[in-house]
Amino acid sequence: MATVALDSNQTRTPMKIRINRRGWAVLVGIPVFALTVAAAFFFSMFASNAHASSELPTGVETIDVTVIPGDTVWSLAKEYSQGYDVTSAVNHISELNSLQGSEIHVGDSLSIPVLAG
Repeated sequence: MATVALDSNQTRTPMKIRINRRGWAVLVGIPVFALTVAAAFFFSMFASNAHASSELPTGVETIDVTVIPGDTVWSLAKEYSQGYDVTSAVNHISELNSLQGSEIHVGDSLSIPVLAG
């Protein structure tokens, strides 16, 4: 049976940890990096010019038009988008009214975007 004798002088002295250069770089570098990232985040959060609006978003102002004989999407776009590109106005009308093509029928009610010129 083996016995181990403890020297009372050695157990009272604290153990010393030796850290090399790489260890110091890691020990100091990681907290410094984390604090730098946190500081940059908080600085950018408070220095930003972006502010949330308290107003409700407004959509495109439209008028409702009932299709009469002879109306086409092109003629309506040309009439209500004076000073703007008619092709873009046709696309806006088609998108706003979920039209699959340029076919409209007499009596249809279309929302036409009001483009101020």
